[in-house]
Amino acid sequence: MAGIGFQLKHLFKDNSFFWGIKAFAFSSIVIAGPMILCILLITLSQFFLELMYTPYYEKEIFLGGTLYSFVFSQLLTGGFTMLLSRYLADQIYADKEENILASLYGILAICLSLGGLAGIVFYSFSPLSIVFKVSSYFFYLELMMIWLLSIYISALKKYLQIIMGFVIGVVLSAVLIWFSFMWLNINTAASIFVCMDIGFFVIIMLFFRSIKEHFPKNNQRYFDFLTYIEKYPSLFLIGLFYTLGLYGHSFIIWGSGLRTFVGDTFAMSIIYDTPVFYAYLTILPAMVMFVVSVETSFYEKYKNFYSLLMGRSSLNEIKDAQAKMFNVLSREFAFIMEFQLFFTICAISLGTRLLPLSNDQVDIFNIVTVGNYFFIMMFIIIQILLYFDDRKGALFVISSYCVSSLLITVITASIESYGVSCFFAGFIGLILALSRISHFSKNFGYYTFCSQPIMVKEEKLVITRFIDKLNLLNGVGGKYETKE
Repeated sequence: MAGIGFQLKHLFKDNSFFWGIKAFAFSSIVIAGPMILCILLITLSQFFLELMYTPYYEKEIFLGGTLYSFVFSQLLTGGFTMLLSRYLADQIYADKEENILASLYGILAICLSLGGLAGIVFYSFSPLSIVFKVSSYFFYLELMMIWLLSIYISALKKYLQIIMGFVIGVVLSAVLIWFSFMWLNINTAASIFVCMDIGFFVIIMLFFRSIKEHFPKNNQRYFDFLTYIEKYPSLFLIGLFYTLGLYGHSFIIWGSGLRTFVGDTFAMSIIYDTPVFYAYLTILPAMVMFVVSVETSFYEKYKNFYSLLMGRSSLNEIKDAQAKMFNVLSREFAFIMEFQLFFTICAISLGTRLLPLSNDQVDIFNIVTVGNYFFIMMFIIIQILLYFDDRKGALFVISSYCVSSLLITVITASIESYGVSCFFAGFIGLILALSRISHFSKNFGYYTFCSQPIMVKEEKLVITRFIDKLNLLNGVGGKYETKE
């Protein structure tokens, strides 16, 4: 999110408390805005269901449909998130913007085909009404498109366009839901999904229009971006393990003794899912503060170091810039830890009183909240490792977290100790992340100067050869060039 730095630096121009608060608010809106808007829409929908005395069954299947749509749309697109971000950055840097629109069509074709087929298979065994299945299915497909389109909008550094798109779509959905309830007297889960389908379709159209305005050329090389799976397989795996680590423990709980079947379709666990959802919200302050700290403090030192490294600077100047860079990094990370710790303590102290949770759910909320504190600190370190292109280190940390989360959840679920896995997996992940960044900083000279290959052997692997053949069939040639 490098582009947000320009706005943040402007907001921090006089270093006053007021401008600092304004910068934090701006970052909060950009980072957490879409999520909060979606949460508000879901909450409003549930309020209308309560207001209209809708049968409890309708409320349950609405919750199940939204939960599955959000979780599985992210799971199916998660692996491509970092891969596409790298691909788009490289194409923009290399002035090959004609590849961007084609890659958007390609990734949409892949995700909608695979995800759409999975959704059809899932709902084919469901006894729910055809209207509900079709409307919730389209909602799920739209979410996949929105997650992918957001990556392209971010590449344009048009973060406020993302917010405005969500505002327009969410407000439209809310108005339609209100109209269908108050004027048409339709109070079913399917009707809410139809209204949200319309609103989210507007979001998609707004995003599409913005992307096509900035990248109008389409060279029809729709799947060239897949060559990055061979070039940077670690980025694909990092995104995949991150998403699986985020939701994998819930999948295991859904198969445990806490499982309930909603509408003979959705395996869920309201007792577990509700406190886990609230616990995830507690890490938003750290996410916002990380962006503020990186863009206003660390990035300048980072940019200065590599500028000196690539220029004609003395060894002492380079070493001095390196020391300043890591000093700022250590200082900002320590501040983020303290900042998030304050919110974690507040969440545990106040959340148990303010949130509508049972005694058992409070216990789960508390332990998962602490576990998420470890998790977000680990994730921030992973982002820092990726700043230095330590993809192997980042992959090792996130895969270790994911595997430990799944294994520990299996063990703790068998003894009915729920939420503990998030604590231990997060702690393990944070320890490994701290160990990796410590090792990397001590051996920074080696990783910077000696870890790169002296000669790059160019060879076309399986995916690249396959893409070349597709391009030939499409009449656009098979040659694909990239720079390592």
